[in-house]
Amino acid sequence: MSRFLNIAIVLAAIGIVSVPVLRNQFATEVARWYLADAANRVAAGEDIEPQLTQAEYWSGDAASLRDYWLLRAEQALASSPTDVEKVIKQAVARDKLNFSIGYNMAIRLSQNSYFKEAVAVLEAACIDNMREEPLLLNQLAYYRALAASDLDQALRDINLALKDAQDVAALRDTRAWVLFQMGKPQEAIHDADFAVNAYDNVNPEGLYGEALNWLEERLAGPSEPRSEDGILTDREAGEVLWGRGVVHYHRAKILEALGRSDEAEAEFQWLRDHKLPTDDRAF
Repeated sequence: MSRFLNIAIVLAAIGIVSVPVLRNQFATEVARWYLADAANRVAAGEDIEPQLTQAEYWSGDAASLRDYWLLRAEQALASSPTDVEKVIKQAVARDKLNFSIGYNMAIRLSQNSYFKEAVAVLEAACIDNMREEPLLLNQLAYYRALAASDLDQALRDINLALKDAQDVAALRDTRAWVLFQMGKPQEAIHDADFAVNAYDNVNPEGLYGEALNWLEERLAGPSEPRSEDGILTDREAGEVLWGRGVVHYHRAKILEALGRSDEAEAEFQWLRDHKLPTDDRAF
């Protein structure tokens, strides 16, 4: 009898500790469900205040949840892209781990050609020493180049990123485009040549991403465009082909600025042969 009593006491003690924990986890999940529902309603252009009220009720502090800031960022993106920066600043101030929301939002903004806003959001998302990371420096420089804004800062950033990474083709391509936007095609062409040669000479079996693209082309055949103009989108082309297209487009524009029209036309023809855009959709 005492054995069962001991077991009952142990179970009761476990229950005293675990029940509040389980209840809190359940309440948090309910709050997240309401926030997810609110995000869907933002996409549909519907009112989300009832969902926010419920999320606050269940969580006790909705702003402590990453899902809350994802929702607020989505809301700003849908209503006023310039307001995304403010949301990201608040999110990162609340929790530094929310920097990833800002990074993703910067990409989303750039995909919709809000390049200046993408710069502002990425700057707002940077925490601690992240501002000196080559990946961030490259993204900031490239968005500034695409926006043709604050190019001196863009050049400083990409040069810093390249300090210990001179052989990284993506970084060299970014510097080429920054220099082109600065009106320095003669300087840009060296980086553009390097980037094109590096992208075109990648062994498709050498890297995981390229290997998948290589297999896809051979098993399913090349992607076919769905648009009326017969041009592939970035998703249809795939990361590898699209990346090659971007560097070829950049070199075409730089060669064009140098008056080397025959060479520029050869680059544009390469893009047409691969059903890729020959205009500023290639970024």
